[in-house]
Amino acid sequence: MNQPYLIEQLLDGMDEVRPIVLAARPDDMELRATTREMIAALEEIKRAPAIPAPTYVWLCQLTSKLLDAEHGALLKPTADGLIPDTAQQSLNQHFEQRQMLLMQALQEIPSTHFLLDQSSEMIGNKADGEVSLQGKARHLIKLLRDHLQHDTDLKNEIQQLIEALNPSFAALSNLLEQAGEDSPELKQAQQILAQKLPDNIEDARALLQSAHQSILQAGTKLVSASAKLNETIQEQVEKMSALSSKLEQAESEARNDPLTGLPNRRALAEYLNDLGQTSFCFVVLDIDHFKSINDTHGHDVGDEILQQLAIILQTNIRNTDLAARIGGEEFCIVFASATIDTSHTLAEKLRLSIETHTFTTQQGPLNITASIGIAEHVAGHSSGITFKAADKALYQSKHNGRNQVSIASPVS
Repeated sequence: MNQPYLIEQLLDGMDEVRPIVLAARPDDMELRATTREMIAALEEIKRAPAIPAPTYVWLCQLTSKLLDAEHGALLKPTADGLIPDTAQQSLNQHFEQRQMLLMQALQEIPSTHFLLDQSSEMIGNKADGEVSLQGKARHLIKLLRDHLQHDTDLKNEIQQLIEALNPSFAALSNLLEQAGEDSPELKQAQQILAQKLPDNIEDARALLQSAHQSILQAGTKLVSASAKLNETIQEQVEKMSALSSKLEQAESEARNDPLTGLPNRRALAEYLNDLGQTSFCFVVLDIDHFKSINDTHGHDVGDEILQQLAIILQTNIRNTDLAARIGGEEFCIVFASATIDTSHTLAEKLRLSIETHTFTTQQGPLNITASIGIAEHVAGHSSGITFKAADKALYQSKHNGRNQVSIASPVS
């Protein structure tokens, strides 16, 4: 069972339990405030922003690949919080190249093990137990030496074996070069084995021994390069994790008011865009005489009132609605899929909650009121027109004496 579903259940439960609790203790203002704060806290958890799913999935995919510092700068998001398409394309190309390198290493090294085992079995037996690549090469050289001592006819078979090894040498050389390691030893081994084996057994043995030493040195470099690649991958995974946390924090700051924690204008615009042409009502709310409160008690007290008012707004809206701070002491509520009559009832309830609430501040308890304007959205009109109508109704409430709700004339 996921977290949003559990939170939704808790909110539904609070909606049922709160009226019963308050009816049992109607004069307990602390209990009333506590239940409001509980619902507000649940709503805040429910609305906690997150990185958009496509971006999150994409970042998770990248962590399984390789990212270097040079390409890390391309992950810087634009103003809309997304990674540009051009940066994604460049990074994907880089990751594919690195991933191919690692896949080649995983394919070629086991193939070389298999080839050494198969070659050993051709002229004797393969090495026993878990033996390293170097150990298998030594075992093969020993088999070749022993066989050469007893049968000069083996020279043709060795020549065939050398021809079979050449493709593996080329693959290993390519891997080392891509990992930033020079591989003169492998080139030397290829040059040695490209020569015609001498008829003299001792000369042939010396030639193969020289090639053997070069192969062992190249193998050591390959092990070192592999360790460096693994270390780089781990470092980049850690950087990606830190970047993901920063992106998540930036996403939250970009959509929420830092003082009240309510959604800001950007989050409001995105919410309205998601609503599309569905019906809704705009409610614009303004604290009465807020300038006087700031002038008399200080801006810190004003901030405390704004923070507590935000909790009241969250407490008095439905799960489908959105409350946002749009500037100063002005707030906006969108009642989704609500008629003007339903919105008026909800707004009047909200106005009364503000009027009867005692705000706790560092200067002592304070009481405030708020003026409210409502406008019903008409399909086909822009949300900006509806907002202006609600704002005009708000000033009608101010003009008529404040602490009241006014309904805007239907938008034509």
